[in-house]
Amino acid sequence: MGLDRKTCYIFGDLRLDADERVLKRGGEIVPLPAKVLDVLTLLVANNGTVVSKNEILEAVWPDSFVEESNLTQSVYALRRALGTGPDGRSFIETIPKRGYRFAAEVKLAGECAGSPEAENTTPKVSGVVPRKSFRKTAMLAIAAVITFGLATFLTARYLSPMPSAPVETVKFQRLTFAGDISFPVLSPDGKSIAYVKDGSIYLQDVASGSSVKLDIPDIKKFGNLQFSTEGDSIFFRNEDGFDAGGDLFQVSRFGGQAKRVADRIWSTVGFSPDGRSFSFVRFYPEVGEWALLVRSLESGEEQKLLGRNQPFSIYRSGYPAWSPNGDRIAVVEQSPDPVNSSAIVIVDVQTHSDQKLKTERFVQIEQLAWTPDSSGLIISARENNRFFQLWSMSLKSGEIRPITNDLSIYRNISISADGKRLLARQFSTYSHIWVADGADLKALRQVTFGNLNRDGSAGITWAPDGKVVYSTRIMGDIDIWSVIPGNGIRKQLTANSGTNNENPFATADGRYIYFESTRSGTRCIWRSDADGSNPLQITFADGGTDFLPVVSPDGSLLFYIQRNPKSNILWRQSLIDGTREALTQPGKLYPAGFLAISGDGRYLAFENIRPDNRQPGKEIIILDVTGQTETRSMKIDSANEISFTDLGKSIDYFENSKAGAKFWRMPLDGAGEKKLLFELPKERIFDFAWSVDGGTLAISRGKQDTDAILLTGF
Repeated sequence: MGLDRKTCYIFGDLRLDADERVLKRGGEIVPLPAKVLDVLTLLVANNGTVVSKNEILEAVWPDSFVEESNLTQSVYALRRALGTGPDGRSFIETIPKRGYRFAAEVKLAGECAGSPEAENTTPKVSGVVPRKSFRKTAMLAIAAVITFGLATFLTARYLSPMPSAPVETVKFQRLTFAGDISFPVLSPDGKSIAYVKDGSIYLQDVASGSSVKLDIPDIKKFGNLQFSTEGDSIFFRNEDGFDAGGDLFQVSRFGGQAKRVADRIWSTVGFSPDGRSFSFVRFYPEVGEWALLVRSLESGEEQKLLGRNQPFSIYRSGYPAWSPNGDRIAVVEQSPDPVNSSAIVIVDVQTHSDQKLKTERFVQIEQLAWTPDSSGLIISARENNRFFQLWSMSLKSGEIRPITNDLSIYRNISISADGKRLLARQFSTYSHIWVADGADLKALRQVTFGNLNRDGSAGITWAPDGKVVYSTRIMGDIDIWSVIPGNGIRKQLTANSGTNNENPFATADGRYIYFESTRSGTRCIWRSDADGSNPLQITFADGGTDFLPVVSPDGSLLFYIQRNPKSNILWRQSLIDGTREALTQPGKLYPAGFLAISGDGRYLAFENIRPDNRQPGKEIIILDVTGQTETRSMKIDSANEISFTDLGKSIDYFENSKAGAKFWRMPLDGAGEKKLLFELPKERIFDFAWSVDGGTLAISRGKQDTDAILLTGF
């Protein structure tokens, strides 16, 4: 039985157009890879019938040899995307040793655009529907978005690219719903969590969800929470100053007067199995050393187990994890390597010897927790173009498998003593593009839509033809898109599976778009025509990573920042003959981000991060590329992006806080005070750009929610 070209399958709140290969929920497109859609179409067309794995593989991958894991990944993606049916059950059933069955009631509409009144229940089909020739590409789904001006429906738990499938038995339970909690930690018995919210510590029962704010007098800051081994008290760090160590305190889990335990603690603490000692990280600025230490709770005696001299360090955001058998401590080592910036180090508590584990899969590792039998680790880490996810690693075999694989970020992990419950802080972010006339910046108008889209969060620019060009994350990859603000019509400009394409910059003549891309294996600067065609690699990283491209108004010069193991360098490269020149020297300036160019191409502005700077605020460097004027430095309270404006007389920037976002303008001559142009309470700004004529502002605007998530079945 073939599929009707006009057939629309309806199940739950979803509609599947079998011919156009578009899945919609509530009128909005649910983006799925082409092969995943093929699997869905086959299962839906045979609803109620078991389709064997071999039949699916032969139908969906007829001309290629693929492993069964490809099918497993596709089914996992579908379950994430579809959610559950009206009865709370999964749409797709696994039939052990046989295959899969689409278990929900399926209705048939003659036209996918037809009304629900025209729907009729389809009979169950015996036998497998042969795979039709799917000649249309996944771009049809994108075309549908463009045609109808619809946004992508994408929940944080639904989809991402899957190099390997997570454990299908993992269950998620959201424990908090405030959207702004920090430092969550799980008690050893797994029955309680503690976290920081609104400057206070809260204790919450897992089973009932009830919480209480702890009354802890005389303490104003709380960070890096950790339960004691017995779970009867909570340890926390009272952070002192900017990016510095603080004092460690202990308080009853019910609150009361806190007891000062130690000073100059730079990390969360990890307790020995007997609860008598704890491990932590401390920095010694006089010698530039990061050290792992163990301290006795009773005597206060300290012992150094491991040291790393700058530019290497021991990662301070995660706690040194003590193995349940008490013989080892696991820490994360930070290195200046731009490709693999961190590694896991296992330290023997008795001999102080250390072993570095092979973790080349990850570009960054944040936190660790041991499995109860001390045979493996739970890891919060990210691959090259992905968010921080949760992983399980066997120390014996070295095997690493994913626990989560979605579009959320997972940090602040802790595990119950029996290893059955895992707590993480889940970050869910969305942003959209908004525009406003420069004469009335408070009258912002939304031009892209969707649920948990990340439009513009990794770069935004204006093309001379009036289009906004921006980065967005769909299906786990970051790609470059454009949108016409007047009608919302969008177009995808890059499509490279498994890569990041970020921070676009449209040239003044409208011919090209320059952007960062990881498609060559290393982050470099690429160029495409304005419509996304003819991509060309422009820089080659030289053992580092190249980012933040900007181009002179005449199109002859490219400026970008290169990060390498020794320092960051600002480069100027000719787009005519390819020659380049370093505009900064290691040890003098430290370009880190926010690269902007003035309208006349004379000045560059960038954030300068000095290694010895421990003061709040951001240092902005104004560099005259002609060399006619001296380099200037200015200090602003905080910033996440900057841009020249007002004919180069000022810079605009924004700052985000818990209260919301503020958008500022500051004169460059120092003659006037900064001016607040507008603010967005309880929201964040991710990036912004002024139109070529300076008359219209585009911003990436949205929210980032952080809550505690409990995982079981991992």
